[in-house]
Amino acid sequence: MKRRLLLTLALVSLVCISVKADITPQEATSPEYLINYGYSEVTAEQVMIQKNRIEGKPCEPLYEKKHNKFVRFLKNCYSYIDPAVDSEERYHHDIKMSPHYTDL
Repeated sequence: MKRRLLLTLALVSLVCISVKADITPQEATSPEYLINYGYSEVTAEQVMIQKNRIEGKPCEPLYEKKHNKFVRFLKNCYSYIDPAVDSEERYHHDIKMSPHYTDL
């Protein structure tokens, strides 16, 4: 009776142990992993940019968006007229805490 109870408890405890895959935070925040698990390309790009900023690496876009020349011309004109708009070139930049002549 005790053997059966002990064997039954051992079998139940083995069945209840969950098996989980070991994944590191580095792998969980990689762009491929995020895209494969349903996040958008923009989210994956923002995660990669934030990781690069924390590590002090240069920030570069993950995906290059290509437009025709006319659309690029209109975007450049609009970003030149309105200084509050971040253009494609100025969007991925490192923030400096002191003023610089390029801020104008």
